[in-house]
Amino acid sequence: ENTNCQALYIQNFNKAMLNDQMLHLLRILQSPKCRIWCLNVGETYNVSDKTWTKFAKGLKHTKVTHMYASEHTITPMLKERFRDVIRKNRVKHELHIDPNNLDVIVRCTHCWWNPINAKVLQPFIQNTGYEQILHDETTLGLKGTTDGRNVDTI
Repeated sequence: ENTNCQALYIQNFNKAMLNDQMLHLLRILQSPKCRIWCLNVGETYNVSDKTWTKFAKGLKHTKVTHMYASEHTITPMLKERFRDVIRKNRVKHELHIDPNNLDVIVRCTHCWWNPINAKVLQPFIQNTGYEQILHDETTLGLKGTTDGRNVDTI
């Protein structure tokens, strides 16, 4: 039983993350006991479009609120579907905006939108020793996103 893991990064697991594994991951994420809300499945090249579509459809039954999947492994339409689902999921819990969860939140980077950017967290970040993050474009997920495509708000 997962009592502490809130973020899962499965990057570059090309030979390990196949269709069956992605669907198994989805079932785990859909478990009511699962606490994972941040997911990075970047550079996962051996998953079919059909499986990615199933994953996107099933994601609405999870707590995932922040995510990244490589744009060159999914279609732009599927990326938007993922983003729509995870935005809607943000009403399911407050782990991604809870000031008491900053130790986890600050480590959730490399998503399409990093939770540290939430406006409601900014006053707490300034008072907790994490204020250097407010000036770090890489940690904030802003470096290289000059066209605003990854901009999101809470």
